[in-house]
Amino acid sequence: MVAAHTSHSSSSGEWIACLDKRPLERSSEDVDIIFTRLKEVKAFEKFHPNLLQQICLCGYYENLEKGITLFRQGDIGTNWYAVLTGSLDVKVSDTSNHQDAVTICTLGVGTAFGESILDNTPRHATIVTREYSELLRIEQKDFKALWEIPKLDQVTFPHGTSAARRH
Repeated sequence: MVAAHTSHSSSSGEWIACLDKRPLERSSEDVDIIFTRLKEVKAFEKFHPNLLQQICLCGYYENLEKGITLFRQGDIGTNWYAVLTGSLDVKVSDTSNHQDAVTICTLGVGTAFGESILDNTPRHATIVTREYSELLRIEQKDFKALWEIPKLDQVTFPHGTSAARRH
């Protein structure tokens, strides 16, 4: 995976600079800034404030140029993602060489993907950036810990995945 830009556009603002810090380096002010912005992102709008606060503490910022493969169909997942800017193509293949991959949909701003990390199942699709994109990434160990937070059972993730999946 290739991370692209190292500077932040003015539209991304201060909150991306805060999110781009390593989680252990974030101040409480950084977390507050991230929280204020993330609660406006569609992928997080139904999240309980306590859960969103934890996401602010463990999430990582990713920025990728157009054409970057985030992961391939069949890979075992290690991260969950939310799209902050840009878009990504979801491609599926009937063969293992992925030469016949067909785009079945496009994920845009506010969508989330990668719930397969909960049960270590292989990825069902290949994800490729359609344009320059900024993502919030949560590592598997952190996502599993977040999944156990009380009130998460009231959250419905995009694409119909809900906390009921954990039972």
